[in-house]
Amino acid sequence: MTNPTLSILSSTGSPIPQLAFGLYKVPANEEGEAIILDAVKAGYRHFDTASYYGNEETLGKALKRSGIPRDQFFIVSKVWNDAQKLGRAAVRYSVERSIVDLNFGTYYDLFLIHWPVPNYFVETYRELESLQGEEKIRHIGLSNFSPAEYEELISNNISVPPVVNQFEVSPFMYRPRDVEYFQCKGVLVSSSKALHRGKGFDHWIIEIISKRHNITAAQVVLRWGLQKGLIVVAKTSNFDRMVENRDILHFSLGQDEMAKLDSITTEKDVSDREMLEKERKTQM
Repeated sequence: MTNPTLSILSSTGSPIPQLAFGLYKVPANEEGEAIILDAVKAGYRHFDTASYYGNEETLGKALKRSGIPRDQFFIVSKVWNDAQKLGRAAVRYSVERSIVDLNFGTYYDLFLIHWPVPNYFVETYRELESLQGEEKIRHIGLSNFSPAEYEELISNNISVPPVVNQFEVSPFMYRPRDVEYFQCKGVLVSSSKALHRGKGFDHWIIEIISKRHNITAAQVVLRWGLQKGLIVVAKTSNFDRMVENRDILHFSLGQDEMAKLDSITTEKDVSDREMLEKERKTQM
């Protein structure tokens, strides 16, 4: 339907659909297939899953049922922490299992390291490089990497630079230094929780902007991400909202509106989030 080909270029020059449909908590059953088919009908061609989500098979079944050829989709998955800690053979098995479960073509367009497990993520990345060389994955990316962890990865003389780092970005969790750092390195930023799971839509700044443009709160937040140059990952099980979430090209936000949206995140929000991520990583 709307804007199926809106794309952003990776550092390799490959186009990546900028509006992505996230599959976190999409059920691995017929209900899940129906949600995915609705997303395809709404215009989504970029689908973001993970081995941890447990719905790669459901995604593959739905996309095959759509009748649209494999090469018209951009499909992303992620390798989970337990495989990393078991070593490169386990990472390879996890990725190959994901390909088998998807059962829609012989490759993933992009595979991410879900979390930078300390002392393991460099070797995980090396195995993804090997799998890319075998054409089982086309691009390699990161998820939840800080600038320091990215620098550690790069310092280990990897041969294929990552094209994406996915982490939480929205007006409710905006870390401009991190976003700008990766973008300056030629790494696209993919925003997980782009809609902040619907929390905060009643914020007065968002309400004022949505009324001014006669749009929804979700459209305000998603357009903000688009204008930041992000890959925007959003999810809803409601078809009308899927269409609505893609219908964000008929308006633009002014500089003052963008600045006001930027200001919603406080320094304490950032500090608390960074502390939470640090604690989580030390427990991996």
